[in-house]
Amino acid sequence: MTDRELALKYAPHLYFDKNEPFMIDLIGYCIIRESGKSPSFNRNIWIKKEEVAFVIEYQLYYDYDIQHMYDLEHFWVYVGHDGKVYDGEASAHGSYMNCYRYQMKVEEETHIPVYVQPGKHALLPDGNLFKLFSDYEVVCNHRCGIDGLLVAGMFQNDIMKSSYIDYQVNTYIREHYSFQPSLEFHPVQYAPEILITWEELFLAIPKRIHKLLDSLRIKI
Repeated sequence: MTDRELALKYAPHLYFDKNEPFMIDLIGYCIIRESGKSPSFNRNIWIKKEEVAFVIEYQLYYDYDIQHMYDLEHFWVYVGHDGKVYDGEASAHGSYMNCYRYQMKVEEETHIPVYVQPGKHALLPDGNLFKLFSDYEVVCNHRCGIDGLLVAGMFQNDIMKSSYIDYQVNTYIREHYSFQPSLEFHPVQYAPEILITWEELFLAIPKRIHKLLDSLRIKI
């Protein structure tokens, strides 16, 4: 089985709020077979060789978060030597947490179901858990767009920003995407074609950002 086939086989099932204004745009992946630093997230991946054969790291890319242009979330699936899901972790607001042991649930044998925070896209194992974030509603309306263009450290040499760009992006998000989350979730299917390697995604993101800014007639 190729790395891409493995990535498709174990990709998480994503559940979105019924009022979610954004669809996932691209998903990167890489197969990690040795313990070491994540290629795209500030963390180390530890592989217990006696229990885990490999880890698949998924990079979930969105053109927009409800508060900024550009969003990248992460999901990690730990696969045992028997081919069964051993564990799963997910990113949430710059950190990460276990997203499997809470319910120990898989769908179609190999897909961990995860819930996507309305507008913000953090990942949790149960949609009701987003109520733990006291601002889960206001970020989607009263505080939407406040961060303008988000530039991750890995892209600082490829994407420039300014107060003018932030203001224009802020205005665009506020006018086009403000919404009220429902916390009613449904599974969303995405085309297999959006699954690409992390190396391909890394190169694609700056190009997408520049294209988005051009579409808004925002000049860098």
